[in-house]
Amino acid sequence: MQWALWALVQAPAQRDYAGPEKVEPSSSPKGNAGKGPAKPDTDLSMDDVFGGGTAKPAAKPPEVAKPPGAAKPATGGDLTMDDVFGAGADTGSSEAPARGTEPAGTTTARDLEIDDVFGGGSSQPAGASTGPTTTVTTTTPAAPATKQDDAGKGKLQSPSEQILNKTGGKLHTRFRIISSLHYDVDRAEPRKISRNENRVEFYFAYTPNKHVQVVGEVDPVLMGTNQSRELDDLASQVYIQRFHLESRAAYVALTDIAPGLDIKVGRQIVVWGTADKFNPTNNINADDLEDRPLFTEPIANQMVVIDYSPLRDRDKLFFQGVYVPLFFPALLPPSAAAGLKDPYAETPFVNQSELNKITYLQEDYLPKNPKLVPTVFGHVEMPENKFTNGQFAFKLGSRLGEVDLSASYYYGRHDIPLPVEAKTTMVHPLNDGTEPPDGYYFRSDVRLIYPKMQVIGLDFVTQVPFLGNMGLWGEAALIIPEAKQFHIDLPPLPGGGVDVTPNDDMVNPEAFIAGPAVKKQPFLKATAGFDYTFGKHVYVQAQYLRGMINEFGAGHIGNYILGGTDLIFFGRKLVFRAFGLVDLPGNNPKGKGPSGVIAPALLFAPPWGYVNFELGSFALLGGDKTYFGQKATGSSIVYFKVIGSF
Repeated sequence: MQWALWALVQAPAQRDYAGPEKVEPSSSPKGNAGKGPAKPDTDLSMDDVFGGGTAKPAAKPPEVAKPPGAAKPATGGDLTMDDVFGAGADTGSSEAPARGTEPAGTTTARDLEIDDVFGGGSSQPAGASTGPTTTVTTTTPAAPATKQDDAGKGKLQSPSEQILNKTGGKLHTRFRIISSLHYDVDRAEPRKISRNENRVEFYFAYTPNKHVQVVGEVDPVLMGTNQSRELDDLASQVYIQRFHLESRAAYVALTDIAPGLDIKVGRQIVVWGTADKFNPTNNINADDLEDRPLFTEPIANQMVVIDYSPLRDRDKLFFQGVYVPLFFPALLPPSAAAGLKDPYAETPFVNQSELNKITYLQEDYLPKNPKLVPTVFGHVEMPENKFTNGQFAFKLGSRLGEVDLSASYYYGRHDIPLPVEAKTTMVHPLNDGTEPPDGYYFRSDVRLIYPKMQVIGLDFVTQVPFLGNMGLWGEAALIIPEAKQFHIDLPPLPGGGVDVTPNDDMVNPEAFIAGPAVKKQPFLKATAGFDYTFGKHVYVQAQYLRGMINEFGAGHIGNYILGGTDLIFFGRKLVFRAFGLVDLPGNNPKGKGPSGVIAPALLFAPPWGYVNFELGSFALLGGDKTYFGQKATGSSIVYFKVIGSF
């Protein structure tokens, strides 16, 4: 009964800073209707670096959570829900804090984002830009708000005014320590600890005056899993303790250098779109897919961001232009290589004729002739670092009544590599009486590229007052790709190759299979969803997705449904979260059935502050030919995370 006893504890003595005292609400990364798509918030704080979500209007800092008992004293003999579960939303501001004031992967029923499905907090970290920013004044609501409840409530301020008011020309710093551990529980042999990350996040922002701000973040990261395989490896710390540095911000912001004109130059993140987590219009920064509970976390890159708001009300009309001189690829999970090396994996052919040939080869011919199964090696061709390979994008946004909307254009590359050629060579004679040392007679070298694309995007977000201020959002991207062929060499056998069309009553061996992998045909990706809060303790959200992050090209786009809930207890000190993602019929090969993901998590903020804990699971369901069941998606895991804030 210690949970109930917490509700009777007196509030502790006031102190300067005691770390996180509750499971904080996460700022929704994209949908804030009525406030307008936010302009880059050059008044960057630690919250922005370690948190994310769409650049929310600056509001009063969230109040430090009171213990549940102190939030609502008993006034009579009737027991209320708050007496049992804590004060809920009464313990904080109606504005969710930016990422960084909350522990990673935490949220409340008010403003859950799909980022939190995978345990990570928002997809928009340090300095992430979406559009103009306003300063609002809010009051604490009686219940948790949905992402739409903050619409246009206060006085507008320019970025330079925000910086001056908040920082006063001071140097701001903050630290955070995160340690996480993943354990493979299914679809892995053997079951083991597969990942251990230990990260120290150090952020600083120096603001000498209202027109200049210098922002940086350095994250030393130690990966605790030993990668040594040879005796020589044991003499190197590189393999025994893998260490590297990351940086999510290293830029200079110049604000109001002319009326309504702001410029940011350096390493930063720009997040576009209104949907939660799955944003087809968001292509400027590459995705970090390596840590599955932090799925689609953006990777910072060098760029120039120019924002211009010609009107006094910056939300009424704004422009944003972005130029990225260097291409940066997505960070892939280790399972991506396993998927590529699987000779039975799905191939990206578009035409049914080539698909029929490869299906016969994989399901009939190779199982009967195991000596012809090759060992596979992937070789990625990176674009050259020259200005002609740069990426650029621009966006036009506005707020019409309670609806925020924007249109955008992007020219660049898909950040996940696409196979375009597989060359096969014999490495051991078939008629040799001895077996090859590694068991393979053939080798296949696969060349992968990053195809160019243009993206025309539209998005909106709003609320529906007559449905209890239910939040609604939608986002669509028309993608015009660069056409690409896929060429696969077949084993060089006597007679010219392999007959991959056995049902045509002809013996016609072929030396290769070739056909379009990506047609020069525009295709659509889209996301539409809603969220709703029931009282103070239950939050629900659902989204329809057309096209996953890695899917590219007409004929390769699937359809998915995502939904989940947050249950809040003891004034946000305990949150139970459960989300699921399933593909719709028709996504997978006929007869293979559906597939999906289940991601439950428990988030706990002890009453002594400074630290938060998260225990969760990321379970992949489906057969080996389904989207979530294939080898490329990896194993099902249980993970544990501890976050300390200083």
